[in-house]
Amino acid sequence: MVDGCLIVHGLTGTPATMASFQRAFIGAGYTVNTPCLAGHGGSVEDLSKVSWEDWYDTVRISYMTLKRDVDRVFCAGTSLGALLCLKLALDEGWGIKGIALLGTPLRLSMLERIAISMVRHTPLKAIIKNIPKDWNKSIADPAGRLKYEQMSLPKIPLNAVFEIIDLQVKILASLSKISHPLLIMHGKEDKVAPLMNVDILKNTVASSIIESMIFEDCRHILTMDYKKERVAKTALYFFKRFSK
Repeated sequence: MVDGCLIVHGLTGTPATMASFQRAFIGAGYTVNTPCLAGHGGSVEDLSKVSWEDWYDTVRISYMTLKRDVDRVFCAGTSLGALLCLKLALDEGWGIKGIALLGTPLRLSMLERIAISMVRHTPLKAIIKNIPKDWNKSIADPAGRLKYEQMSLPKIPLNAVFEIIDLQVKILASLSKISHPLLIMHGKEDKVAPLMNVDILKNTVASSIIESMIFEDCRHILTMDYKKERVAKTALYFFKRFSK
């Protein structure tokens, strides 16, 4: 039996930000597909022109490609990638054997939700087009943060933020239908996706197998932070339990 893993990066990132997962899974003999989401890998303007459906199309096509080559498909995603993995699991059911979710942003902080709503539904929308990335919020490890800056866009288009909000609504409405083996991993210092997201997942999904790990000294992008190798191995060992 051949196992495959679909690995999905986050907003403004690239597949290179998931290198720790790629190394772990390829080293363990998995067939790996790490797509570059629509609108990514180019400019801020490119990203501003795509919808969450475009991001999801990238994931869905990559899943179908991987599915042709393997017997079992697992998926792992960080941030936006985690949301897209949940959407894929909702649509594909047991075509997905297990899911690893990293820094899942089902809800942003109350302050951020208010600020985004104020911009989206007022004339400010025509004035504010992008917001700068806060690199310190993303990664605690200075070396990892520097690499992330080189692999990620320096600004986030507000249109992309609005698309994530719409995707959040879509996922939350159906989250109780998720019954897959679920591994939830989160940085204790994550200020982008507050820790409450872990409880939302654990208290809403229908999965009988749910494991969660909170990583000390880590922030939002776990795949590039201090514990990146441990995070990848934790996901690998979790999936191996369902490869028999």
